[in-house]
Amino acid sequence: MIDMAVLEIISGIFSLTTLYLTVATIVIFFIYDFWTHTYFKRLGIPGPPPKPIFGNAMDFGRPIFEVLGEYSEKYGPVVGIYMFRRPVLVISDLDMLRNIMVKDFHNFYNKFPLPLGSGSLDTALFLLRDAQWKRVRDVITPSFTGKKMKMMSDIINECADMMVEKLHQSSEDGGNVETQELFGSFVMDALASCAFGLKVNSQKDKNDPFVKNAAKLFEIYFTSPVFMAVSFIPSLRPIFEFFNFTLFPKDVIDFFHDVTEKTVAMRESQPSEQGKDFLQLLIDAKNGKAKMVIENDDDDVHNKYFKDAGAEESVSTKTKKYLTKEELFGQSIIFLSAGYETTATLLTYASYLLASNPDCQDKLIAEIDDVVPKRDDVSYTSISKMPYLDQVVCEVLRIYPPGVLSDRECGETCTYNGCRIDKGIQIWIPTYSIQRDPNHWPDPLKFDPERFTKENREGRDPFTWMPFGAGPRICLGMRFALMEAKMALVRSLQEVRFEISPLTKIPPPVDNTSLMSKKDSYTLKVVQRN
Repeated sequence: MIDMAVLEIISGIFSLTTLYLTVATIVIFFIYDFWTHTYFKRLGIPGPPPKPIFGNAMDFGRPIFEVLGEYSEKYGPVVGIYMFRRPVLVISDLDMLRNIMVKDFHNFYNKFPLPLGSGSLDTALFLLRDAQWKRVRDVITPSFTGKKMKMMSDIINECADMMVEKLHQSSEDGGNVETQELFGSFVMDALASCAFGLKVNSQKDKNDPFVKNAAKLFEIYFTSPVFMAVSFIPSLRPIFEFFNFTLFPKDVIDFFHDVTEKTVAMRESQPSEQGKDFLQLLIDAKNGKAKMVIENDDDDVHNKYFKDAGAEESVSTKTKKYLTKEELFGQSIIFLSAGYETTATLLTYASYLLASNPDCQDKLIAEIDDVVPKRDDVSYTSISKMPYLDQVVCEVLRIYPPGVLSDRECGETCTYNGCRIDKGIQIWIPTYSIQRDPNHWPDPLKFDPERFTKENREGRDPFTWMPFGAGPRICLGMRFALMEAKMALVRSLQEVRFEISPLTKIPPPVDNTSLMSKKDSYTLKVVQRN
């Protein structure tokens, strides 16, 4: 009896101890959580009040670009928020951005690392950091000069033939066309040809293995439980990586890895099979054959984007560097995945805005009829001589930038205008909000291509328009994306006009994390021109 009583007392003590320890752990956790969420308050940086554990992450159940715009409007050009317990600075102050993205670029070299690995894609330029980013960027920069774009413009024009055929068919079958599908298929064909040298016809054959795998690649699972878990508890990353959890489906990455390896092997063994596409340029870079050039083509309208944004356009002609096989694959696959939705989004919204503003469409059609009236007139050189086409595309990118925000990571603690940015802090640059700010753009929701005449552009701070980023980390694929989109618009408007249909959703639907909604349709009416 005594033994049982002693055991009960001991058991009770342990139960109480466990309870006390549990309560103490919870209390300490919430004290720590509360303290971490006072970081910006201690620095005197305003921001929305964070919630326990989640910080401000729960606010992003709505489109992220709308939330960031509301933050900036309410709290000012520098806002402190918390993604769970991780502090993030949202900066829309143009002077600070000029320092961060250009002047003091050496201190904001990197983008913030993804919380979960992406397998072979970790070697893609967009995800690289420090010296490896610089080396790979220097190697692939010659692949995106205006001269290289001229080489690929014929490929783009061929891919547009099927798109034009589909537009004619739609005009004869009632006139309604699903523009997201139309332009998405065109972009898929163009990227397959230019990135991998493959002839696929996604506009007719949705079951092509390349098309099916590419479609899966474009669905990045940022909302998956694994991604959210690692975002909340970064220490879990090694565990998930041990079990081969990545952002992208492994079977899809394996498919493209196999396609790339076979194509590279064939071209290296058979020089006669070498092409004029992006993959061939990367193969030349991998083998040290790509020459680093200084391109000064004053007739190239696209050069001004690099200059306005403070990007380094010139690189050393003496640099001799190479790509590894994994780095070559990484650039090929990111060229495909990053170039698909961005260009498809640009074209979808361009057609919508032209349909909504027939006077602007008339003016663009007049320029097309004057400069490039026929199919074979359309090239990289000819579209560079079309100022109104450029103005239209720039205005579309202002209102609907496919990349609604960009980011940087602070390398060393610094201070701007009394605002301290500590080492390791992630910075969000709300492109969408800046490009719709009425302080920079009067009547910002109005579609007005005249904002981008030469005179108006020169009188405006270039950091009010950054759809491709700015500084040395500006998107290198910008020239290709602009060429692809402009050629598609020109080829379309040579044949048809875009009009608002009874099925058109006004305003166009948007998604929480990007401009294009995968669940909605983007329907317009197309009418054949005489």
